[in-house]
Amino acid sequence: MGRSSHGRRSARVALLAAAAVTAATAIGLVGGRVSDRPRIVPVAEDVAVRDFAPASLDTPESPSPAVARTESVDLLAAGGWAGGAAVSYLKFRVDLPAGAPPVHAELWLARHSGRLPGIVELSVVPWADWQAGQVTAGSAPRLGQVVGSVFPTGFETAVHFDVTRVLRDSGEYAFAVTAPTSDAIGLFDAQESRAKRPPTLTLQWNTGPRPSASPLNRLPGSMIVAPPSTALRYLQLPGWLPEEAAPYWARSTDDGAYATASATEEPSPPPPPSPTPGDPVATPAPSPSDSAVPSSEPSSSSEPSPTDSPSPSLSPPASPSDRPSPSGSPSASASPSASVSPSASGSPSASGSPSASGMPSASASPSASASPSASASQGPSPSPSSSGPSEPDCRLGDRGVPECGVLWGVAPGAHTSVNRASALRTFENLTQRPQAVYHAYHRGDQMFPTAEEIGVARDPRSPRMLMLNWKPLKATWREIANGDPWADDYLDRLAAHIKATYPEQFFFTMHHEPEDDVRTNPLLGMTARDYAAAFRYVVQRLRADGVTNLISVVCFMAYIPWNTKSWFPDLYPGDDVVDWVAWDAYAYSDPGYGYGDFAEMMNRRSSGHPDWPGFYTWAAKRFPKKPLMVAEWGLWYSAFNRGHQADFFRSVGRQIDLFPRVKALIYFETPSNQAGRDSRVHATADGLAAYRDLGKLPVFRVEPPPEVRSADQRPKALSPPSPPSPTAVRTPGG
Repeated sequence: MGRSSHGRRSARVALLAAAAVTAATAIGLVGGRVSDRPRIVPVAEDVAVRDFAPASLDTPESPSPAVARTESVDLLAAGGWAGGAAVSYLKFRVDLPAGAPPVHAELWLARHSGRLPGIVELSVVPWADWQAGQVTAGSAPRLGQVVGSVFPTGFETAVHFDVTRVLRDSGEYAFAVTAPTSDAIGLFDAQESRAKRPPTLTLQWNTGPRPSASPLNRLPGSMIVAPPSTALRYLQLPGWLPEEAAPYWARSTDDGAYATASATEEPSPPPPPSPTPGDPVATPAPSPSDSAVPSSEPSSSSEPSPTDSPSPSLSPPASPSDRPSPSGSPSASASPSASVSPSASGSPSASGSPSASGMPSASASPSASASPSASASQGPSPSPSSSGPSEPDCRLGDRGVPECGVLWGVAPGAHTSVNRASALRTFENLTQRPQAVYHAYHRGDQMFPTAEEIGVARDPRSPRMLMLNWKPLKATWREIANGDPWADDYLDRLAAHIKATYPEQFFFTMHHEPEDDVRTNPLLGMTARDYAAAFRYVVQRLRADGVTNLISVVCFMAYIPWNTKSWFPDLYPGDDVVDWVAWDAYAYSDPGYGYGDFAEMMNRRSSGHPDWPGFYTWAAKRFPKKPLMVAEWGLWYSAFNRGHQADFFRSVGRQIDLFPRVKALIYFETPSNQAGRDSRVHATADGLAAYRDLGKLPVFRVEPPPEVRSADQRPKALSPPSPPSPTAVRTPGG
């Protein structure tokens, strides 16, 4: 009887203990810690903002034809079309139990209809005090750091992004969904979706078991879940996905080659979505075809480049074929770009309170890091937004990366005998806007920055960052990497000069556009691996000599026949000596190769090289933790298509947010390159007016680095409070 009574008492104690544990688990706590139960958080607000006004209709007679329109409430959109763009904004209200951040968090989007673009990206929006019903293209908040990219095969049921490092506190969080394309719109279910599949956060406090990676479990209808760019892990699925669904990851190659997730059996495309009144996205009209006019591939600003043959239209031909160009160089037929996107670091402070100047508080800036590989995507996680200024100016963070927005710069007066500082002043007066970055070129044993360049950078009215470009002339890449005496002596003298004259941060690249000078014969000392070794050697020697203010930039030519060579991945010097990745891109006003809008230029593809995804897409896949820069860009004017210049510059303003990883955009201005082409922004009066409007956009408003301000000087934004007086100029076109 005693043992039986004691057993019953023990059982009652056990039951009471179990009940207590159950109750604690129900409220999310066990033993003072957060339970392992996952949490599902549906979106609080979402809105898609688009502008698909064809460039041909965006005329001076209609100053505001590109009016932003909100998408149908049951879908979100991301991508580019007809010179316009669609960007979707999401807001979540997150209440973390006991204030403990999740071990893992994912943001899920359900595909609404149609084919997804080849890349979809998610960016942080540092300010969440916007309201969906009031967001337009003109008032949309600027984008911060890129959280991640997914590379769909086209018809996945859902895509998801790892947002673990973002969700650290309870509060409101905002994100933007983009796709870097010129000819595709991805559609996703919105909060009001009739399918009841709203954007959803899934939060976990336990990563759970790692599943077997062998069998591929498909969703109903033979659909798969597009993977994020993170490693394989157990995932909590949103309620609108079946429990048996398992994500599928395709392993990336180590050599930088482009890879996408793909199923063993490609699902059949679904029928086109039924047209919705007032919803041109679901059934977009085809782009108008353009006549085939032979045109060359954009040439390097400082080196001649091979030429590409044109495509008959902006649409890819049914059967791609290469045609020899007039010069006999490798050629590729043009096709629309697949997709793209950018990255910014930093976020508002936890309090979101403004500083005395009305800018974000000092804590908003990313913390300084000694690591040379620090990048935009490695910045501090944004804190939830609270009351405060809606859109404070963006600041420069570690390694010159803006917290949000894009640095606006120029290489003025190229290929002319005009003094560069004078050319810069003329350009700024013409465009009525100071430049944030001044790009200068040096060769051989020249010392830099020069006194004139230092004066440009330290101009108290318009402080600027320097982008200094050096090309060695007296040694091969291999000789430099092996310690050539001339190169060593020059680099040591250069380091001493920089330390004595210029302590401010500056961008630096060695031998930009190296692809054009690669020689596969190893005896010549100019292979792709030789370039990577030389770049490493130069950066490491300068840093060892005490040049700690150097921000290294590797700058590619972005010429598709070179990008698709087997040696192309070997050019990359390594994450430890590269802070930014850059490329040069040009567009044409003559129909044919390179003709189109800004998104086409930024992520150009070629039917002659169908596996090339576009430079932006390749860089987003290959360098997910690096900020991107367009170190040279421009539009080659054509007297036969004068209206295209203004149309193109307007497309830049509409589509720049499709490339959130790009944090600096530097125009290359010349009246005549090696092929006699003119990239001056005042080639037409309408073009100049459009470029002036472009420089006024909030996305290009970035506060200068603190070292260029005196202690008693109020912080000055890199966009002027009042523009300089315009200079009377006669346009080259008459």
